[in-house]
Amino acid sequence: MITRFAPFVLIAFICTPASAQEAPGDYILLLDEQNRPLAGSYRIGPDVKMTIQGREDGLPRNPVYLDRAFFPTREAEMLAFYNARHAYSSDPAAVDVGGEMRIVDTETLQPPLFKDQKPEREKALKVKVSARLAFEVSGYKLVGKAYTVEGAELGDEDRRLGDFFHVETFDIVLYAQAARKIGAVEIGKALSSSDFEALFVERTSPIPDFTKCVSEKRKTPEYKALAEKQRALVDAFLAKNFPAGQAFWGDTALYEANFAMNIYSLCPN
Repeated sequence: MITRFAPFVLIAFICTPASAQEAPGDYILLLDEQNRPLAGSYRIGPDVKMTIQGREDGLPRNPVYLDRAFFPTREAEMLAFYNARHAYSSDPAAVDVGGEMRIVDTETLQPPLFKDQKPEREKALKVKVSARLAFEVSGYKLVGKAYTVEGAELGDEDRRLGDFFHVETFDIVLYAQAARKIGAVEIGKALSSSDFEALFVERTSPIPDFTKCVSEKRKTPEYKALAEKQRALVDAFLAKNFPAGQAFWGDTALYEANFAMNIYSLCPN
């Protein structure tokens, strides 16, 4: 468990990129001391993964598809019908501890677009790195950095802004407050991207009846068949086409295959 963020001399670990360590179907969860997921990722393809952030005493945030966690160049969220590329005026990874960098994020929206939606917009950001940390959890040596992203306008509620921690070992970004609670790491296999979401929801839901429904659904042959279909259609499509800017929700058959695996639809009450 991380008790505080403070600068210190970092012992160098040789870290292989997370995408090289993971195979499609692998998931990584960062857990608190009660084994509740704080954040996690599911590998869909070499250049795309699903990431989920937990909430304090509530259901998790919506899944987001990324090519990488730290300042992604591809990002999409189905429930927001959001699909975009990011290009940065400078490389945020170049910021050292105690330093800061002003960058411009040029966000280019990809199809499908809403009518009259502007395809490109710019966002001025300031990135500050406050600490680098190395620590051991569940037998894994984790290396990461604490950083802050600020916007040009006061009161900006853009989700890119805030205090974060990037676990570089697994390429997972989570809010700094959640990162201080990391007590365990879990690595495993999920049947599909939505099965990973269901697993995450099952272990964070504060609603007993809903949790029971999710647990029971995941054991049924019908659920497993739906997960296999989603992986063969939706996940395979993303693995192949996400880097080129495509998202599945513009295709009716793919959207329906994904919706059929939505745990909130399978357990509506």
